Amino acid sequence: MCFPRSFTVRRSLLLPALAAALSAQAVVLDPPSLRCASVDVAGDVTLTWVPPADPNGDFASYEVWHSALPGGPFAQLTTIGVYGQTSWTHGGANAGSGPQYYYLTTVSSAPPPNTSLPGDTLATIHLQLSQSNPLGSALLDWTALHQPPLGTSGSSYEVWLEYPIGTWMVLDQTVLSQLDYEHVISICEDSLTYRIGLTDAEGCTSFSNVAGDVFADATPPSPPVLEAVTVDSLTGLSTISWAPSPEGDTDAYIIVLVTSGGNVILDTIYGQNNTTYVWAGSQAGMGAESFTVAAFDTCWTGNPPSPNTSATLSPHTTLYATTAYDRCGGEITVNWSGYVGWDVDFQELWVQENGGTWALLATLPAGASSAQHAGVDPFSTYCYIVKAVRDGGGEHSLSNRTCRITDYPPVPQFNYLRTVTVPGTNEIAIIDSVDTGAQVRRYRLQRSFNGGPWQPLVNVPGGGGPLIQFTDTDVLTAERSYQYRVVVDDSCGNEVLTSNLGNSILLRAEAGLDGINRLSWNGYAGWAGNVGGYEVHRSIDDGPFQLLQVNGPLDWSFEDDVSGLDQTGGRFCYFVLAREAGNPSGIDAESMSNPACAIQEAQLWVPNAFIAGGVNDRFIPVTAFTDFAAYEFTIFNRWGQEIWTTGDPDMPWKGQVNGNYVPQGVYAWYCAIRDGAGRTYERRGTVTFLWGQE
Repeated sequence: MCFPRSFTVRRSLLLPALAAALSAQAVVLDPPSLRCASVDVAGDVTLTWVPPADPNGDFASYEVWHSALPGGPFAQLTTIGVYGQTSWTHGGANAGSGPQYYYLTTVSSAPPPNTSLPGDTLATIHLQLSQSNPLGSALLDWTALHQPPLGTSGSSYEVWLEYPIGTWMVLDQTVLSQLDYEHVISICEDSLTYRIGLTDAEGCTSFSNVAGDVFADATPPSPPVLEAVTVDSLTGLSTISWAPSPEGDTDAYIIVLVTSGGNVILDTIYGQNNTTYVWAGSQAGMGAESFTVAAFDTCWTGNPPSPNTSATLSPHTTLYATTAYDRCGGEITVNWSGYVGWDVDFQELWVQENGGTWALLATLPAGASSAQHAGVDPFSTYCYIVKAVRDGGGEHSLSNRTCRITDYPPVPQFNYLRTVTVPGTNEIAIIDSVDTGAQVRRYRLQRSFNGGPWQPLVNVPGGGGPLIQFTDTDVLTAERSYQYRVVVDDSCGNEVLTSNLGNSILLRAEAGLDGINRLSWNGYAGWAGNVGGYEVHRSIDDGPFQLLQVNGPLDWSFEDDVSGLDQTGGRFCYFVLAREAGNPSGIDAESMSNPACAIQEAQLWVPNAFIAGGVNDRFIPVTAFTDFAAYEFTIFNRWGQEIWTTGDPDMPWKGQVNGNYVPQGVYAWYCAIRDGAGRTYERRGTVTFLWGQE
């Protein structure tokens, strides 16, 4: 009796019926344990099995059943009458075209039914081979020997390769659940043949059919994995190291510098195991340098032909260290960019003083990017290297060596307040001459008034010069004279110099009723030279200033008689300019006072009579020091009626109204004047008009 593979009747259900039909001495044996189904190059299949137990010699024969389909129908191929036979070859099985399915049964010498249940059904391993797209790999797919795997099967499928022809070797292994494999071709072009094998604890091996084709290596080597980039502490050059590409036909490596402007090929290193490169053009002391590496093999493809070249992996970047020196605090700060390429476990900072031995200064966490070295001595040389250690160990990277010579900044040798001058209303300019050869943190301007305490005004950072100008706008230049000095702090913030003093010139001007403007001022003090004299400049009615008088260095007043200038608007403005003489540097300064104005009182004279046709035949007010901004002159009759008016200060009344003379008599008048200073003058009176000869 034969059963298809899908037959699942349990022996425990059949045994009672079979036992009743058999003699008491005979039993039905178990089927053989089919372990291997191996395909040879011709497509024939060799089956290997383990015989069933037969302690009483009840064996009659084995039956071999076959189907080309997993679900049958199965047909008996042969009967084997030798109990100890454990293999049989199915010639003409054509297993190269697809999987073939087999099971075995055992026939006992007992009366029928005396055939065992079917044993495990095994399928030949059928291998299908194709080429990848794009070309460069062999793609292997195969069917399983048995699902689930036999308990006696090995733990993996073996992928066998025949290359060169006649030489088979195990190429790789896959777990039993994996029924496919990609073989990246590493020969330039040749015929390759494959098969799949699965060993069994019985000692046999199930081989698949063989499948082959002509393959060409169009696949580049694996991208090289960078191990580290580091800087040689002696030469200062970047050194790159990487793991070799595992492909045996790896021919050379391309060293690539990665920059912000693009990638630059530096060199080509031949030999699969040449995996270190020192870049002779490195400038790792000028900045971090990034590198990556590509590999190519011995096979050339394309048109024009070129070697198969791998991609590059992410670049690795060197540590770049710099220093900053706090001269005043006696401290050096080391700053560095972090290593890029692998995770850092920890970092070390090493120091060398005056060319001595290197010493570990600090151990720092992975994320640290700066550290301080306190208490350094002046006028020494300190060098530093940062070391990054890879997380997990095995690799490290060194930074460039960065050095710093310690010193103390030069202090200024002089500071000279050149002048204090008043360039405009409520504004004072202070010009200071500084020592540009020194290192200064700041210049501090201070002010005093009338001998009072010094008050800080403004700080100007060092680095300017040779002249620094301060401007003080919080001043009343027409009311006060101010004294100034400049205090200098060196680059460490210590006060080291105080300049000479300088003061503003306060000018006062008063208009006397006698037509004399009286000027007074305080003298300038503080120059390295002497005051050569004081120039008095005057402006009339806001016109241009002109030099009026030069006073001696001790003469601080002046009287200006303006009585002869009564036809002006009466506004007289002045400033005093002090000039230095004999400055040791040969550069004499000057200081200008505030502008001060004296305004003469406007004056008005009005006659009390005039005669038509006489010598005095017109009536008009006479003025002095009058700056006419507005003017009104009006005549009234005896009844208070306005009969004539004008806004022109040069227009007289001739005793007429509408071209006709008015009657003789007394008339009232009104005159109003507003000057340029905004002051208004009003006068009223009467005038007697008489007829005369015309």
